[in-house]
Amino acid sequence: MKRWEGKVAVVTGASGAIGGAIARELVKAGMIVCALARRRDKVEKLRASLFDVAGNLNCVECDITQEEDVKHAFGWIEGAYGGVDLLVNNAGVITKCLLTEKNNTKDLYTTMETNIIGLCLCTREAVKSMKARDVHGHIINVNSIFGHKVHQAVPGTRPLNGMYPASKYAVTAITECIRQELVYLDSQVKVSSISPGLVEGDIVANHTVNENDLVKYMPKLKPEDVAEAVLYAITTPDHVQVHELVIKPMGEFL
Repeated sequence: MKRWEGKVAVVTGASGAIGGAIARELVKAGMIVCALARRRDKVEKLRASLFDVAGNLNCVECDITQEEDVKHAFGWIEGAYGGVDLLVNNAGVITKCLLTEKNNTKDLYTTMETNIIGLCLCTREAVKSMKARDVHGHIINVNSIFGHKVHQAVPGTRPLNGMYPASKYAVTAITECIRQELVYLDSQVKVSSISPGLVEGDIVANHTVNENDLVKYMPKLKPEDVAEAVLYAITTPDHVQVHELVIKPMGEFL
């Protein structure tokens, strides 16, 4: 992590379990972390817990589904720190609506706008910053095993998938599209997709635990495990790019 000391990282969804763990590890490694979140209070609580660390944590209020918010956030970061070196697209949502039930339009749009459009808006602004300064940057997309396989519903029970797997399958495809575009742009920027299984305290585990008793007993990763995967991906040599990294807890049966 030596080469990342003093560099600027943007982490979206840093108020959640996984985003908070990633932000914490990057700060401990000496990075200037700008946490994009709608809720400042949770990020401030995280910042207050960081003692004797090499880097620092800033909260930048931003709704990544709103283009002007994203432009303003990245503009502020450029003015304050010169630009972005690492982007972690972690923000995501999951809803309980079925694809076929009535009055679900808002939930459908919320999922796609956050998990796909927001990710693309942040990536666009980050690449613009990285390309302008010709840095060896990195984009991390926090994906999911549901971006590679649709969980099988137990017969007779309400399916819990909804739009979420579709949005994560899109992240899988988008990661490859971004990789191709970065090659076309002759950029020094890497892009990686990290796909964890169930994680303690993340949106999928919290969403399903009250709907499916089986989830309570499923093995889970810790948020810190995902953070360690991010550190691994960004510390490979310049000629090595981790394109897709799937991590599962031992004994997972999804």
